[in-house]
Amino acid sequence: MTARPPWTRRLTAALAVLGLLGLLAAGTAPAARAATDPRPAVSHVVVVGVPGLLWTDIGPGTTPQLWAVAQQGSIGALTVRSARSVTCVLDGWVTLGAGNRARFLVPPEPLDAQFEAPPDPEEQLGGCLPQQQDINLSEVIAKMDASPATADNNSYGARPGALGAAVSCSTAVGRGPVLALHRPGARTELVPLAPASAAGWGGVLTQCPLTVVAMPDLIESTDRARTLAALDERIGVLRTGLPPATELIIVGTSETGLNSSSLHVAIEVGDGVAPGFLTSASTGRAPFVQLIDVAPTVLSRLGIAQPAAMVGQELQPGQPRPPALADAVAELTDADLAARAQGSAGSQLFLWLVVGNVALCAAGFLLRRRGSRGPTVALRTVALVVATLPAATFLANLAPWWRAGAPGPALTALVAGWMVAISLVAGLGPWRRAPAGPAVVVLSVTLLTMTGDVLTGSRLQLSSLLGYNPIVAGRFVGFGNIPFAIYAAGALLVIGAVLHVVPPRRQGLVLLLAAVATVVVDGTPGIGSDFGGVLALVPAFTICWLVLSGRRASVGRLGLAVALGAVVVLGIAVLDYLRPADQQTHLGRFVGQVLDGSALTVVQRKAGSNINLLLHSPLTLLVPVFLLTLWWLLRRGGPLSTLLQHRELRAVVAALAVAALIGFLLNDSGVAVPAAMGWLVVPLALSVAAAYRLGDSGRHAGSDRVDVPVPPDQGVTVNSRDSAAPAD
Repeated sequence: MTARPPWTRRLTAALAVLGLLGLLAAGTAPAARAATDPRPAVSHVVVVGVPGLLWTDIGPGTTPQLWAVAQQGSIGALTVRSARSVTCVLDGWVTLGAGNRARFLVPPEPLDAQFEAPPDPEEQLGGCLPQQQDINLSEVIAKMDASPATADNNSYGARPGALGAAVSCSTAVGRGPVLALHRPGARTELVPLAPASAAGWGGVLTQCPLTVVAMPDLIESTDRARTLAALDERIGVLRTGLPPATELIIVGTSETGLNSSSLHVAIEVGDGVAPGFLTSASTGRAPFVQLIDVAPTVLSRLGIAQPAAMVGQELQPGQPRPPALADAVAELTDADLAARAQGSAGSQLFLWLVVGNVALCAAGFLLRRRGSRGPTVALRTVALVVATLPAATFLANLAPWWRAGAPGPALTALVAGWMVAISLVAGLGPWRRAPAGPAVVVLSVTLLTMTGDVLTGSRLQLSSLLGYNPIVAGRFVGFGNIPFAIYAAGALLVIGAVLHVVPPRRQGLVLLLAAVATVVVDGTPGIGSDFGGVLALVPAFTICWLVLSGRRASVGRLGLAVALGAVVVLGIAVLDYLRPADQQTHLGRFVGQVLDGSALTVVQRKAGSNINLLLHSPLTLLVPVFLLTLWWLLRRGGPLSTLLQHRELRAVVAALAVAALIGFLLNDSGVAVPAAMGWLVVPLALSVAAAYRLGDSGRHAGSDRVDVPVPPDQGVTVNSRDSAAPAD
């Protein structure tokens, strides 16, 4: 029986430090809201919705009234994402009133001769329905009242009309706002036509504490300049009729077209609203806000509690912005430009990643069997270069490629340049003499890129090829699923390389410190903010420790490791929940959803999204290819089989497998986690296998096995106690 190192018992107790430090990090995470004096209470809130309104529409000469409002108040880049991928006019109004991602659902029977419901609105292009003027609104409302379950039928748990139901009474000016305010039992006053004078507005705006106004629609406009001029004139008339102590919120409420998604206008102005950028706890990042934040903001300003069905968070005005409004608006339009350019550039990326990686794996197999020295050298080099792609896509965002006249070619050139630069550093340094040396350098650069990015505000992930897009609104800060997978793979493999050269008596301490640092960066609210990542990393590190200490990684111990991860995540989430609501991240809000009973809806939606991606994403084809390639490389007698003779390397391989499996099972885009890990791990494994073949071709001609994984004359220490250790 192999003697266990003396540090194993101490490490068992020390693993609890993971949870403790995670909790402390959660408690010290930076607040999202700027420190400001409490705003005075308001008696009225007016929300103006303008479908299709963009920041490029607003200027001091073209829309002087809107420009003046933006000058006086706080402004932001608004994502209008609803329960559909493209938010059309009716979806936008329903989402605004629900304070949650919703969609306009046609009642089960046809409404009138002009409009018949499609058999499945979700299958239509963007789920778009006819414009509101084509719908008999009274008949729609009657059918919604008769069948409220139909209106509430969505995967986000939204309750259309929740805003109108929460206030004592509300006024809808125009027909679209009725969809935002109407719910059975709610008191809603309908004003079909907007008043033409300030006096007329004064009478309308004082009827109820809340007024929602529809302004001219820019989506179908054939003369946008003329429509904007009419809109601006109406805004000016409305402003002169505002009663005292009124907060005015102006938002774009829907997309500009079926094939065009953008960030839209958000402005808040009123007593106590300092000029600046807007943000909210739902984004955690200025100047970004969401349409779902409007309803919670209205209720907060009126001193009304937010119902559980609303998941948006109140707007937080007064965030720092450039002193000149023109510079601030330029920053908002630049954010929109970057997001739209990323959406266009990344549309075919995943397909090419699948094709390229499958070709690389096939080439690796063929060259390993039949290749001579020249092709093997090419495989080692090409595979190493391919492995630099993840880091290069993020580093490319150091330059504003989206401002180029041809953003796609500019981005391609930047990514290629970074790939070449990282490859040169990896392949030309003194470490190149070790077969795994260049691979370790690529891993280190990747890990430093991902860690440095989240520690400095996740600037490289926003609107990057493998990051997240603010228009999609899945995430605005921290690690998304794909960046987490790249970070986790880089961290585990770098830790494995470090453990390989650390004296055995120090390995436990090194693993503990590395595990704590990795988990804290990933899970701390405001930094990594990654709920699922911690659930995957803690069990992965636990399994790593079990294998490293000589214990067998059984199913029972894997279950205990998963439970430990859940405890750590729960601790971080509870402390986040104890912070003020406007400072919480999604971790703390999930605790609130558990307490109010709405968490099951979130879990079901994420599970459905995971299954849908598994069945329809090209990444699903890539995962089995990666698994087969790694099995071929690591199998008994395979090109890298002797690496598993080293216990620390076996431990890291086991940890990678656990992290990939749990990441796949628990994330809403689960198949992306093992696929993204493979983009880094598999090319590097092929590169190292080719390097070993080149080093051993003279001694093992015709053999597929490497007997000495790290030749002693290449400066890397081999632990003698593990050189012939059997597999656990």
